[in-house]
Amino acid sequence: MSRFARLCRIVPSGAVKSHYASKRMVVAVNSLCRVPGAGPGLQNGGGCWVDNKPFSLTTQCMKKVKRKVSNKRPQSKKGREVDEEDEDSDEDENRVEELVDMELLKQEMEEAIKHMQIELTKNVTLRPSTAVYEDLTIETPDGKFPLNQLSQIAIQGPVVIINMSASPQYIKDVDDAMRKELNLNPQINGTMLTIPIPKITTEYRNEMVERVKKIAENSKEVIRHIRSKYVKVLNSNKEESEDAIFEYTNKINAKVKIYTDKITDLAMKRSKEIKA
Repeated sequence: MSRFARLCRIVPSGAVKSHYASKRMVVAVNSLCRVPGAGPGLQNGGGCWVDNKPFSLTTQCMKKVKRKVSNKRPQSKKGREVDEEDEDSDEDENRVEELVDMELLKQEMEEAIKHMQIELTKNVTLRPSTAVYEDLTIETPDGKFPLNQLSQIAIQGPVVIINMSASPQYIKDVDDAMRKELNLNPQINGTMLTIPIPKITTEYRNEMVERVKKIAENSKEVIRHIRSKYVKVLNSNKEESEDAIFEYTNKINAKVKIYTDKITDLAMKRSKEIKA
């Protein structure tokens, strides 16, 4: 075992707890070099010698401490800025959640998307289906009703038959709704309305594409209404500054854009299917 190793064994492990403690340890250990009988080769003119060369334990220990400190590199300015931005972003998100129920806003917009998908399935089809007519809203002197509550709807051969025998007083109202909402020209025969099933032509496909656009626009209008409702709640807060309200409104707008883009994508996809 070398002389330096024998010397270091004198110091218990974990003795160096800080830069100041290390200085005290070094002074204590160096003082052993001056104690008679501390060990062969450790005392030589009051100093430490290793392999016939002067050796300063103080210098070596301080170098080791310095290397440990230097290994802890300070965080770069860019890194600090990124961390601060992340913290600010989290705080902003939490603050918006306190002012506006973002989860409820998301749920309402999801419902608007689901409703659009149902409308596309029922009202935009190249195959004959009674679903196109069942939920058609009929405005009557007694209120608004879906068509399937006022009549019986069936497909017989090349025509759709709407039997109004249960509510004959609303025949004119049903006829008006057919012409206005579905751009159809039903034929009235007593208490029955008959609608020819159109052939699948280019003109008919174009009509279906226009119907897709109308459904998409109605869905976007629902999204805009939801946005207005939540922005109104945000603006009613008198404790926040105008800059904060503006920033939080932009966060709501970002959510709105996500769902508006979804509506556009759904409409484009359905239109391509109709034209194919």
